[in-house]
Amino acid sequence: MPTLDALRHTLAVIEALRSIVHTMRALAAASIRQYDQAVTALTDYDSAVRRGLAVVLGEPHHPAVTAIFAPATREPPLTGALVFGSDHGLCGRFNEALAAYVRETLPPGSRVAAVGARLAAALEEQGWPPEQQFPMPDTASAIHHTVQRLLPVLEQWRMLGVTEVRLFHNRHRGGSGHEPTGLALLPLDLAALQYQPLTPSHSLPGYAADRVDLLALLLQEWFFVQLFRACAESLASECASRLLAMQAAERNITDRLAELNAVYRQQRQEAITTELLDVMAGFEALTGSRQRN
Repeated sequence: MPTLDALRHTLAVIEALRSIVHTMRALAAASIRQYDQAVTALTDYDSAVRRGLAVVLGEPHHPAVTAIFAPATREPPLTGALVFGSDHGLCGRFNEALAAYVRETLPPGSRVAAVGARLAAALEEQGWPPEQQFPMPDTASAIHHTVQRLLPVLEQWRMLGVTEVRLFHNRHRGGSGHEPTGLALLPLDLAALQYQPLTPSHSLPGYAADRVDLLALLLQEWFFVQLFRACAESLASECASRLLAMQAAERNITDRLAELNAVYRQQRQEAITTELLDVMAGFEALTGSRQRN
């Protein structure tokens, strides 16, 4: 049975832990909104890039298009995967579930690059040790810099014969929910890119730059948009998972505090009762001694 001093110390430690958990829960809830807003803010830019591609890809058999989208000669095609996870823990099976999804989805021999130290460890446990590893950004404003570091990976893979590129991340589904998802980045779906309704206008859209150069720049921006969105959605999902974990931890801490407080009150009452009995016994012994004298 722990002493009263030991119980007081334990209660103080758990109270401090509850304060930390409460702060982490509030921070996770605020961060979800930050990253969701980053995804929403990307919508107009994504639409503008797609409209530009719709104009440039208006002639699918133009030499500029066929030069960039030449069919792959490698059989079977070599696949590369960019996987977005987390650098930090306390978010349940966020990385483990995604790593298992990647293992079930990727074909053998694929090249893998991981964004997030915890994810890299989870992928290695699943038998997919990443060839390259990058840190996840800590804020929405830092996503841009992370994406700029990832874009050269696509060019490196292209030079190594990679013809298929897939993005994997956890997608935020509102509230505290998320689920693993995958996106085929390459080869491009030309039909999907060409279909982009244009806003009503009295003039037809056009361009003056070289078609090949303009197409390459637009594709670079389209890749940027896809990587930015995947990273932001992964961060929102990570915060949602951490929020759920902190809510469960807070409930467990509250229940534990209630149990310890009950034990503390019981032991304190027993200690007070023992002290009172000792005082009464001493008083009776002293009174009896005086009466005999």
